[in-house]
Formats: sequence, structure tokens, C-alpha cells
Amino acid sequence: MRIGIIGGGIYGTAIAYFLQELGDVEVALFERQEIGGKSTSRSAGIVRHHYARQGHIKLAKRGREILENLETYVGQKGGFRQNGYLALTGEKNEELFHETIEKQKQIGLDVRLVEPSELGNYIPGIDSSGVTAAAFEREAGFADPYLVAQGFSKAAQESGADLRSRTEVTDIEIDRGVVTAVETTNGTEEVDFLVNAAGPWGAEVGQMVGLDIPLTWYESKAVVLSSTNPYDIETPTLSDSLQQMYVKPEPGGDFIVGGIDRPEIDRDVGLEGITIDYLNQVQKALKRRMSTHADAEVIESWSGIITATPDWYQIVGVPDGYENFYNIVGGSGHGFKEAPGFAESIAQEILGNEPNYDLSPYRLERYEEGELLSDLEMARKKND
Repeated sequence: MRIGIIGGGIYGTAIAYFLQELGDVEVALFERQEIGGKSTSRSAGIVRHHYARQGHIKLAKRGREILENLETYVGQKGGFRQNGYLALTGEKNEELFHETIEKQKQIGLDVRLVEPSELGNYIPGIDSSGVTAAAFEREAGFADPYLVAQGFSKAAQESGADLRSRTEVTDIEIDRGVVTAVETTNGTEEVDFLVNAAGPWGAEVGQMVGLDIPLTWYESKAVVLSSTNPYDIETPTLSDSLQQMYVKPEPGGDFIVGGIDRPEIDRDVGLEGITIDYLNQVQKALKRRMSTHADAEVIESWSGIITATPDWYQIVGVPDGYENFYNIVGGSGHGFKEAPGFAESIAQEILGNEPNYDLSPYRLERYEEGELLSDLEMARKKND
């Protein structure tokens, strides 16, 4: 069986790897730019398990296990570091927060509730104002998204996969729900099965087969800061839902701040980029929560595309009316950490095996059926 994959980000490369490892197949991956060079490379790389859905927590846990032991899979490390994850919330969302922690504990994750008065034991100088509940995930950490994608792509190639960068898919040949070939800038390629892992362009790929995939672009902004008070590499990543801010350490004492402003992108205009207004928002958020780091100076900054679904969870699977067109789109700003767990189960499903985890809740049809996986407002607040 010849399986085509559109998209060379973390999902496309990981699926290519697991297909080669688990099945006797021929894999051809088509990437319009460079492997791991778009949304994947703009990810902050945070690895955590704080989700309201237990099924999603399990997929995130499996993703973390693979990232943590990436060298045993692909022969090279992915920059994983286990520094922990400290999540904060306020009175409005406290009930859901406690339910989430309980779900994490039920599947064996090492997570504990933290009293607001104890926050300084994890991040010195932190202000607990407004915090009514907090939790610490010991097993959480972060990894290098670009290194991870490169690791999967290299291992997939060594196992026989044909990965083609700078090869854009321009059209798809389909007959009564059966994909037969893809047309690319380098010619037509016959396929027996096709995976849409095109990230920001997942909806456009769907249109090529007459499928409407509800995806919206949002701009994710991040800045690397340096303070006179270093943010030690072993200090936990902070997720502050009250400020809608995450803070993640970088090697050498610098730190990344993001999550504060995620405007919808006008695709005719493009990315807004890092503005003075955004930097002022970052400074105000730091001053409220971490005044010890409010003097920080900008070292580097960037913005990228978050491709979000209506409920901010992935769309996965072969839609009704199609036989061999498989979607894995809509990472919604938290896709990196879960990608290896999803990819393993997706490969198993494509090969006709029982997947490790049930992927049916992520079907496209859930929107028509009214089976959204989360409340939109809550989903947007928890992304990092």
C-alpha cells in the first residue's frame, strides 16, 4: 500500500515514522516548504497534561512518554527537559480545575494540588493574588519541536519513507470518495491512501476533495526575555489562566512569555507580529504575577499561526462519504505535545489495527452532531 502524507510538520513526520515502523507500506510525504519549518518550529514546545478530557490526557501522556524517550525511537534526542508545570486558576474556573486534577491522578500522573501560599516554593517571588487553586505536574517539561520533527523525519527516511520538501500538493484526484492520486509541483503521484496533515492549510487540502473542514487561523505571539533575576532552567513552566500567560524557561536563564494575545488572523493582511502594545501587555502581566522579572528586556520575538477548530481540539479520521482520505488537522495551539501519541494511534488505525487510544471522539462529524469536546471560552484559555 502506498500512503501519501501532505504536510511535513510534527504530525506528518511522526505519522510517517510510525507507519514505516509498524507496517509493510510505502510512504511518500509532501511538504510545500521545509520539514518542520512552519507551525511546528513556532511552538513553545511545552509538554504537559492539563486537559479537561481524560481521553485527551491519556494521549498527551503517551506523547510525553515518546518525547521523553525519543532517542530510543528515532536515534536522537529531542531536547526534552523535565522541569514540571505549575498551573494557576481563579475562583471562576476552580471547580473544573479540581475535576481535571482528579482525572490526571486517575490515570497515574504525578500531580499535586498546591496551596496559593506555597507557590513561592516553586517559583520564587511569585504573587498569588487572585489564585484560588494551583497544581504542579512533576512529569511535565518541554522539548525542541524542530529537533523532534527532524528526528522523526530522519528515522522515517532511514526506514524507507520518501520525504519531499519544496513539493506542494496542488490538487487531489478523487473518484466517488476514493483518492487515487495527488498532483504536485513536481508531477502526479498515485496513492492508495492519503493523510491530510497540512497544518494551517488543512482546510485548503480538504477543499481539493470537496470537504469543508472548519479551521480558523489565530496568531500566537511569543517573546524571549532576559531579566537581572534569571529564570532557572529547572524552574517549572508557569501557566497562569488569570493573566492568560505562560512562562517557560530557556537555557541560560532567559525565559519565554506567550499566550497573552491570540487575535484571529485576517488572511488578506497576514500576521500582525510583535507590537509595542503586545510588549506592554507582557510587561503588565509579569508585573502582576512575577514582579521580580518585570525588568526583563526582549532578546528575541516571533509570531506564528495557530490553526484552531470550533472546539479547539483536533479533527481526526476518515470523514463520512470517504474511503481513504484521513484528516489530522487543527492542533489548536497545543498540538505539539500530543502529536507523537496521536501519530502512533493514527498509524495503527490506518494499518487496520486497533489503536492504542480511541480516536472516534475527534471525528469531523462531531460538529454536526453537537458533540463538541469543550466549551470554546475554556478551550481558548488553556492553550499553551
